[in-house]
Parts: sequence; C-alpha cells; structure tokens
Amino acid sequence: MYKLMTFFAAMLLVTTAWAAPKTYELKSPDGRLQVEIKTGSGICYTLQHDSDLLLQDSYVGMYMTDGTAYGENDKVVATSKRSVNETFETVMYKKSEVKDVFNELTLRFKEFSLVFRAYDDGMAYRFVSRSKKPFVVKDELSQFNFAQDWNMWAAYVAQHTETLESQYYNSFENRYEYTPLSEWNKDRIAFLPLMVDGPAEKKIVVTEADLLNYPGMYLYNGDGGSDLSARFAGYPDEVKQGGHNNLQMEVQTHKPFLAECSAGEVFPWRVIAVSDNDVQMADNDIVYRLASPADQQKDWSWVKPGKVAWDWWNDWNISGVDFVSGVNNNTYKYYIDFASSNGIEYVILDEGWSVNGAADLFQVVPEIDLEMLVAYAAERNVGLILWAGYWAFDRDMEKV
Repeated sequence: MYKLMTFFAAMLLVTTAWAAPKTYELKSPDGRLQVEIKTGSGICYTLQHDSDLLLQDSYVGMYMTDGTAYGENDKVVATSKRSVNETFETVMYKKSEVKDVFNELTLRFKEFSLVFRAYDDGMAYRFVSRSKKPFVVKDELSQFNFAQDWNMWAAYVAQHTETLESQYYNSFENRYEYTPLSEWNKDRIAFLPLMVDGPAEKKIVVTEADLLNYPGMYLYNGDGGSDLSARFAGYPDEVKQGGHNNLQMEVQTHKPFLAECSAGEVFPWRVIAVSDNDVQMADNDIVYRLASPADQQKDWSWVKPGKVAWDWWNDWNISGVDFVSGVNNNTYKYYIDFASSNGIEYVILDEGWSVNGAADLFQVVPEIDLEMLVAYAAERNVGLILWAGYWAFDRDMEKV
C-alpha cells in the first residue's frame, strides 16, 4: 500500500509539473517596455511601458483542422534569447535606412515555436510551425486586453454590413471614430491599424506585419469591455466576376478554415506599437522592420517611389483651358505637363482609360492614345500609373 501511495503521489507531482504555469520576461533594449508571458493551460502576455500597464493577460493560440491546438496545455521544451543591434538599407521606404534594435525570446514547444520581440517602440509576436507536413489552420486566437477603458480610434467597415462575416468584403476606406473601447459598435468589425490613447498621452497601435498567404486581421469587441479580439475571413471557396463595373473577384462562399499551410509555416507578426506621443508614432518603423526583407538578388531599380497627380481626385475637372476636359489625350497631357513642372514623379490614369465593363486591360477607350501618352510623359520625366480591376489583372498577369 505504501509503495502504491508513493507511486500515485509521484504521478500527481508529474501531472502538476506538466500543467504548472510558468512566467517568462522580455524587456526592450532601453528597459522601458516589459513583456511578461505566461504558459500553462493557455498562453497569454502582459505589456507594460515604464510603470504603466497597457495590456494584461491577452491570450494567443492557433487551431488546426486535425485537432492540433497551439497554446493549450502545451509545455515549453526549450527557450532561447537573442539581441540584435543593426542598421539596414531599405529598398523602398520613407527612409533610406532603418535601425533594427530589439531583444527576442523564443519559446519552443513540441509542435510550434512562439517568438516575442521587444523594441523600444513596441512589441510583436508570431507563431512558427514545427510541422513536417502540410496542414490547415482552422482559427486563430489573438486578444488585446487593454488595462483600462481608454479611448480608441477605430476604422469600422462601412460596406456590406448585413452581417459581421459579410464585412470582410470591403474597400478598407472609412473615417476613424473616436470612442471608449467599451462603446464598440457591435454591428461592425474594424480594419487595421487601430490606435488607443493610453495613459500620460501615450499611444498604442494594434496592427500586423509580414502578412503572406494568410487572411488579414480585423478586430472586434463583443462584450462591451476593454478587450479586443481578432477576426479573420475564411479561405475563399467559390468566386465570381462582379462588383464595381464587373471588375472585381467577388467571394461567394468561404471554406471552414483560414489557410492552407506548408510544413514549417511562419505566420504573420501581431504588432503592438507604443509611443510617448503622436509624433513618435508617426515616425515608428516597427512594421517595416518586421517585414520579410526584399530579395537582394532581384532587380529593384524599376521601383521608384514618388508623388502622384491623381485625375480622380480632380474629377477630371480643369478650367481655363482651350479644350474639353475629361478622359482624353489633351487632359492627360495637361496633367503630365503640370507634374513635370512641379517635380511630381507620376500621373495616375484612374478608371476610364480602359473600356467600361469589359474587364480587359488591352481594350483602351478610343479617346486615349496610351502609347503616345507614355512617350509624352517619358520625355518629361513623368511616369504613368494605370488603375486596374483585379479580375482582369489576375486573369492574365504575365501578359499584362
């Protein structure tokens, strides 16, 4: 009996040790930003800046169609830390070079790794699969539980608002509404970025980075508290040509999962940028730092960022000219001359240059001599950008 009781006591200790929560800490290089990660029955993190608590017990996880769950009763099998302090040149950005200075903590589990980074101006985390075969993501848990009911700047979806799911079809265009977190419009989801006014004039921005082969993240608040959670569109199933002037690829139905993934898939970063004020946030580079670097083996010389004169913004309406303005050669030559005289690198030809409703980028309206306009602009060091609907573009991308 004594040996049997000893055996059960030992088994209880093993079980308790397996389920016992553990805490890990990560700080930014300047020490002002602190991330605390707890593991056990679930995985959650807390974010503090100086003495200000910003986010608390925000849970994360991923769920696969085969029943695998990242973050539920998982045991950390190894950890690793590293610090980076470097500067890299950019391919196309508002700055010619960006400083990349962070501390990183990787928690390794049996089936996945969870990577946290702490910068002086924010934190981020991402899942990395350790699967050796393809798999399918059914859903993802990503919470942002703010410490107080602060005011937020939220851009709600304004189109196709019949249901929350129908709102995944939208143009990502809307004004930001300024309300407390608890006054979230429960009939709407919001697209990124979303900003919260934190304590002592601090700003907290929720966004994402390195989004590849995965649905973009929306945010929602369904309980009237100060916590936001991620929402994702399902994988497109049936699609058809439709939408504005029959130019769009409209998703009719979704499959019951988010993404089909390869072995060892690396998932997008979930990002929380932090600043002491508005000016610092406007200068924040965290999303660019976290993005996959451009392939240096490829020729990027053709990519030349610049300012643009936009015909749609002017509604093709100019005055004091000796011709009728509109979608025609004289109007675009006028725009090109204006751009050239004022150091503007590009002119956009928005919708109207191609035949309306045809969804064929090789059918140019007779009022436009496109080859002539390209040559005319090139002589004046101005580039032309052609607006196009996705259906026609995707149908024959190489030919286009």
